[in-house]
Amino acid sequence: MEALQSRMRALIAKSDDIMRRVEYGNLQGRSTFNEVSNWLQDVESIKGIVSDTQKNFEEHKKCWKGLFPNYYRGWKISKKSSILIGQIDELITVGSFENGVTIEPLPLATNALPTMPIVGKTADLARQEILNCILGTEKRIIGVHGMGGVGKTTIMRNIHNNLSQQSESKHFDCFIWITVSSDEDVNKLQRKIAKELKIDMKEDDGEDGAARKIFNALKRQRKSLLILDDMWDAFNLDEVGIPIRSEENGCKVVLTTRNKGICGQMQAHAIEVRVLSEEESWEFFKDTVVMGGVFLSKDIENLAREVAQQCYNLPLAIKTAGRSMCGVDNVAVWKEALKDLKEANGEFKDFDMVFAPLKFSYTRLHDTVLQYCFLFCSLYPEDHVISANELIDNWICEGLIDNKGTREDGINKGHTILDRLIEVSMLEKCKYNGNPICVKMRDLLRDMAIGITRAENPRSVIYAGRQLQDPIKFPEDAERISLMDNNIKVLFGEPNCQHLLTLFLQKNPLQVISPDSYFNHMCTLRVLDLSWTRIKVLPESISNLKNLRALLLGNCEFLEEVPSLSNLEELRVLDLSFTSIRELPSGMEAMVKLQRLNLDRTKELSVFPTGIIPRLPFLEELRMYKRVVSMTTEGARIEEIVNSTQLANLEIHFTDLSSFLYHVNSGNWPMMKNFRLCVGSSVSPYHVSNSSVEINSCNLIGEDNSLLLPYNTQWLHIISCEIVSLWNVMRSLNTSELCGCRLNSCEKMEFLMADEEPLLPNLKELEMIQMPELLALCKGIPSLDSLKSLESLEVSFCHKLKYLLPARLLPQLRRLKHINVSWCYEMEEIVAEEEGMEKGRNEDKSSMTMTHSQLQTLRIFQLPNLKSIPSRVLICDALETIIIGRCRQLKKLPFYVHNLASALKQIRVLRVDEEWWDTLEWDHPQIKAHFQSLLKFTNEFRWDSSQLSLSALDLCFRSLLSLSARSLPLSVARRDLWKLANSTPSLVDRALSPLHSLSHRSLSLGTASFSRVVSPDFKVRS
Repeated sequence: MEALQSRMRALIAKSDDIMRRVEYGNLQGRSTFNEVSNWLQDVESIKGIVSDTQKNFEEHKKCWKGLFPNYYRGWKISKKSSILIGQIDELITVGSFENGVTIEPLPLATNALPTMPIVGKTADLARQEILNCILGTEKRIIGVHGMGGVGKTTIMRNIHNNLSQQSESKHFDCFIWITVSSDEDVNKLQRKIAKELKIDMKEDDGEDGAARKIFNALKRQRKSLLILDDMWDAFNLDEVGIPIRSEENGCKVVLTTRNKGICGQMQAHAIEVRVLSEEESWEFFKDTVVMGGVFLSKDIENLAREVAQQCYNLPLAIKTAGRSMCGVDNVAVWKEALKDLKEANGEFKDFDMVFAPLKFSYTRLHDTVLQYCFLFCSLYPEDHVISANELIDNWICEGLIDNKGTREDGINKGHTILDRLIEVSMLEKCKYNGNPICVKMRDLLRDMAIGITRAENPRSVIYAGRQLQDPIKFPEDAERISLMDNNIKVLFGEPNCQHLLTLFLQKNPLQVISPDSYFNHMCTLRVLDLSWTRIKVLPESISNLKNLRALLLGNCEFLEEVPSLSNLEELRVLDLSFTSIRELPSGMEAMVKLQRLNLDRTKELSVFPTGIIPRLPFLEELRMYKRVVSMTTEGARIEEIVNSTQLANLEIHFTDLSSFLYHVNSGNWPMMKNFRLCVGSSVSPYHVSNSSVEINSCNLIGEDNSLLLPYNTQWLHIISCEIVSLWNVMRSLNTSELCGCRLNSCEKMEFLMADEEPLLPNLKELEMIQMPELLALCKGIPSLDSLKSLESLEVSFCHKLKYLLPARLLPQLRRLKHINVSWCYEMEEIVAEEEGMEKGRNEDKSSMTMTHSQLQTLRIFQLPNLKSIPSRVLICDALETIIIGRCRQLKKLPFYVHNLASALKQIRVLRVDEEWWDTLEWDHPQIKAHFQSLLKFTNEFRWDSSQLSLSALDLCFRSLLSLSARSLPLSVARRDLWKLANSTPSLVDRALSPLHSLSHRSLSLGTASFSRVVSPDFKVRS
């Protein structure tokens, strides 16, 4: 018992030390490792057990005053004490936590926002006044007000970009931009802020719970700037969870609004953004017009000045009107334009004055198709990011784009229209979730468009994003109705809408449409979008929509059955992705005009019936990716797909290598514009590129397992495969089109290539992730052609890799621009000279140079044993960015005073590494001064947020699969995931939380079980 008490005192002392370190880290805004939290819980648990054992021992001593001891009871206590001593010793050993007990918060994105330059001295003075208030200490809430279109958002975006991109982060640790819609409530605003802060918000989180999470997240940041753009109503910041800033820390808030009264209600320091002066307006208008190469004659200049005056000195109106006249050099056209603009001003005299020039720009499109396509965009909610592909599909299916040719022809026409609307500033181009082609509609332009559709054709009824709980009555003359993104659960009745073309019902918690005859009087309906609803059963009347061209049911995860579609002979697009259908709808063979069929991730669909694909002569796009479906005796054979000569886009999952190779050998690839092919029993949750092949969990060793690829494959992903060398797999391939390759979790690979192997001379991107046995890229002397076109190299979680590149390989990597290395615990050098090459050399390494003329970005993170980048002086004339974090054995950067990187723009170092930076050695004070001027300490790195979550969850996915064959404590699983994924506890817990129900203390599951819990697009299904 004395030994037990002694070991317990040692454990408690260690636990107290750990708790102090945790508390200190939490005060600095760092999060506790899950393994540490679980260790502390285990310590508390064993404390109680030891206490009970001690009580039993004391009671045992008191029995008959110790005169007649119960030897059996004493033996049991002694045995239990021995077991407890062993458990305590194990806890003491595990509690060393060599990697620390806390970690920095998840990186916050500070990517620059798309914007235009600030125009005119008037706007610049307002910008400077706002900036002074932001950087000062007196004004804690700033209200920027002014009329619509005056440039409030443009000014704030420029300020945001300027502050967040500065080389020295002396003002704010994080920047949060929120676009507030006119229909915003407290909870909706909280969820937007939580998304930016990467807070895991649950559906049942009320306003108080959400406020606590936001408050704590913002308090962890020493200084943060929150910008609330386009406020329509005042909010209580305490209710939202925003801590008001003190001089030392907290959150500074800037809001923009058209209503000065909101500034007063929120106790904000009000700053007005005024319209431009007459001369500023004219200069801006003139610059916009002459971009089209127009020479302004005296007659045109006089007319142009009058047109500019009709824009009321508002930047948005000037820009939009100017773009509509760009390239016009006919006096008569200018006169007509001036007449139209004056008439528009008269039409909108009782409304916001900016509407007139916006309506003028709409009229100036002079093309009904362009105008109707523009008005279609108003069906989406305010500030909604619209996918270009989705938008163009809807334009085609409604009939706005004549689609007499192929589907690709229609898409090309759609992009032409889209580019024209962007060109004249009617739509704004943007990016979202990695999708490079998205657009937004400015709120003023949307308001104007909604006003037009109320009075003119196409008559539209738009209640998108209004938080409606009850449906509205559908007007009989409506041609377009949008109720998307509301809280409608039930639709009932039998609306009489004989002219309706498009009906948007997506993104509602819709469960019931009643009665079955609901759609009976919508005989002209062409586009029906029910995606992202909770509908379980579709009304039978859908079968009577004979003119329907697009039926969109994607992400209706509770939908198990679809009525017969035999009457839908006009249908072009059918989306059943992410549904729970068990069989395809009957009558599909009658949809002879079908061009696009999406069955992605329909995991309950086990058989694809035979004979359907040959009866769909216009089918150009078939998506069955990440869905294992029988293509053998029970259903359609693979030949049906291979022999479908119209298919231009194919996404499909092959269960084995042989069926994939049969498909490749068919030779039907000249017809394929795009494909995504997956091979193997499991599927990676990685986003897979276009024209790509993913080989998963296959044996690629030996002649019998040789690989063939379509000749136009652009990306190859090899994941969890048995493979010795990449060259052994690639040597028989025609890889002229291959531009990217990713290797992940190939546990037997020790070298990427061996002596003289001419590996992938055309490859531009190479990624190697979680390769536990990888020792080096090249074994021996590489071929002169190997990787000679490589531009980007990314390596992570390769723990046996001691150096990234051999020095002899560097001269042939002349095009390498980006190096990204992280989480390689044994790596000592980025560029190294192997043993044998240094023998006989006596010269001082510091006097030798190593040149890499094209390198632009070097990012090294979590390399605890890294000692040099190279040991020689590095000459990189193109180097622009260096990013370093957690590389504390690195004592010196490889630059010399005569070879400073002249193109260098920024050096980003984690704030927790400030002390490390101060200990760096420098050959010359000038080097230190140069780098110090470009240095920015930061709490975040510039991660691509979608890729970060993707990589983390992919590693979680793979780690869980590796545990599937055995039962392990959940704390161990969480710890292993933590070590693998550069993630927050909330992200790992999010992946694991559905699994707690499987076992309270253990985790044992198979591939299929986990794939049902975590959907392939990383949304955890409850």
